[in-house]
Amino acid sequence: MSKSIKLTALLLFLFAFFPLYSQDKILDSLNLVLRNPKLHDTTRLQIMSDVMYDNYTEFDKDYYQINEMIGKLALKNYKDKNTSPTNIVYAEWLAAYYTCLANLHTQKKTPQKAFASYDKAIAILKAVKSYDEMYVSVLGKAAFYSSMAQDGKAIPLVFSALKYYEKDPKKYTEQLPYALQLLSHIYLNQRQFKKSIQYGNKAIKAFDVFYAESPNNHTLYLKAQSISDIGHCYSRVKRYREAISVYRKSIGITQQIGAESMTAITLAKLAECELMLSNDKKAIQIYEQILGMKSLSTATDPTALANATIQLGGLYLKIGELDKAKMYAVKGLELSEDTGEIALKDQAARLMYAVSFKNRDFEKALEMYKYSEKIIDSSQVQASKNEMAQQNLKYNFEKKELRMKLDSEKRAAVKNNWLIGLSGIILLLLLGVYFYYRNNKQKQEIAGLEKSQIKQKLLITQMNPHFIFNSIGNIQQLIHDEKDEDAINYLNKFSVLTRQILENSNENYISLQEEVEMIGNYLSIQQLLYNNKFDFTVTVEEGIDTEAIFLPPMLTQPFIENAIKHGLSGRNQNGMIDIRFYLRESKLFFEVLDNGKGFEAEKPISNHKSLAMTITKERLVNYTKNQDFVVQTDNIKDSNEKVVGAKVVFEIPYIYEN
Repeated sequence: MSKSIKLTALLLFLFAFFPLYSQDKILDSLNLVLRNPKLHDTTRLQIMSDVMYDNYTEFDKDYYQINEMIGKLALKNYKDKNTSPTNIVYAEWLAAYYTCLANLHTQKKTPQKAFASYDKAIAILKAVKSYDEMYVSVLGKAAFYSSMAQDGKAIPLVFSALKYYEKDPKKYTEQLPYALQLLSHIYLNQRQFKKSIQYGNKAIKAFDVFYAESPNNHTLYLKAQSISDIGHCYSRVKRYREAISVYRKSIGITQQIGAESMTAITLAKLAECELMLSNDKKAIQIYEQILGMKSLSTATDPTALANATIQLGGLYLKIGELDKAKMYAVKGLELSEDTGEIALKDQAARLMYAVSFKNRDFEKALEMYKYSEKIIDSSQVQASKNEMAQQNLKYNFEKKELRMKLDSEKRAAVKNNWLIGLSGIILLLLLGVYFYYRNNKQKQEIAGLEKSQIKQKLLITQMNPHFIFNSIGNIQQLIHDEKDEDAINYLNKFSVLTRQILENSNENYISLQEEVEMIGNYLSIQQLLYNNKFDFTVTVEEGIDTEAIFLPPMLTQPFIENAIKHGLSGRNQNGMIDIRFYLRESKLFFEVLDNGKGFEAEKPISNHKSLAMTITKERLVNYTKNQDFVVQTDNIKDSNEKVVGAKVVFEIPYIYEN
């Protein structure tokens, strides 16, 4: 055994048999070994990599400190445009440094630097024809695209790497599980849960194969992530007991390797499943376990702590312990501000709103309601800014790459003036065509984005302002009459309905169950506004799985409002609204009936409602891809051919998820 191998073995022995060894002592021992002047730099690089992956994860600062050491040593030895075997080794280490650096920039949310690091790594490896390592960096870039919700760009990169690795699975036992894991995660983001579980299980088996060859904590950490993703898939399809079993396997691994942040995140998911099974006490114990983890801090794990605090407050509210609920609500609101995550801040505000109402602190409740609405508005603006930033980022990178190619061509053609001129003309023409194409494409994308945002805003305006003002007026009157319980009930229904409309307007599809619940809330409020002059029914044909059918949100509301406002306009009592969802030849239909004056007796529809109807008709045409789409309207007549009501029927496009 060579001296360098002995030193490596000695160092790994020290780390393996002293699990309580502090991180500072690990780095001290590493530096001590690296001072040996007889070590070759390639051996030093390998030792640093082994220590880095065997003792730390991507969330540890020392992980990136060692990576900086690797980068400096590799850069010192690397020579550009040199394809000697030794230089290829240094090129691979340098590329590994840039790939790891890109991961750090991803965590810091600095996408421009992350893309630059990935591109450097890929360019270095491609130059020395080290395709094995190049595809590792390609997978990293794909993962970054996925984190930016650009799965369409990520998937081709993943499959290109997967195709390369599957040519020789025995050779690529280390790389193959990463590709499978990333593909599983992308399918999870796309709600293709069956495929996500399929590739997740493949990734776990591949991680086991590699771990058997080269045991290390980093591989166990990634395996735990794949297991947790499978648990998340089971949770999304409401197979909570299976999700709990899978989550516990993941937690067992992360606790074994001391990955506290990952443990806390998975424990929170486990607690959510226990809640869905009404195991409130178990959920409380799990959240308290998270908050009791001494290694977590607001500096490194604000999201895990904020989520656990907010959920714990919600549980105490549920079981009626209002003092504890308020304490955790206040703390959760503070922690959510530290995270900067809009979803968490909104969740904390809603909890504080509910606690304030239970404590009859209506002023605080109103403050939290306004705060929550402000968060929702800011999230829509931020989403638009992010989309524009991503487009601008892509444009800048492509422009920079083109300039680099142009400079390279000019340097290569210095010896031949005719060739320089010809190359310059060709490149300028290509540059002009390219920028013309890019400019037109970006204008189309911006126009499409603006059109989409305007449509969403218009959809929200379907909720008639008079309806909102009348609701607030009724609430004020109930409070003035000291009918606190009625006011709370009314305001709760109103706030739930408002939130449902605002949240659903941002979704492409919601479940039929959610649509039915929103319709019920809407009709309940309308009953109060119209002094209970009508009753209503909402029925779904037997045999329809309301949780498996997903349809575009807010297609039905304009037609229901029209039936109430215009169909029942001549009635002061005994009005009736009947709403049905049913299947015919695998097509989903919506039907609304009223016992009003019918269509011939109706007055012209208001501009607000005409706008809502026009938008809804356009959405139906877009979803069905049928320009001749028709909403069927008929009068209901009795045996004497007298009009006794009206009926509206149309097909609703839907997707089915088992």
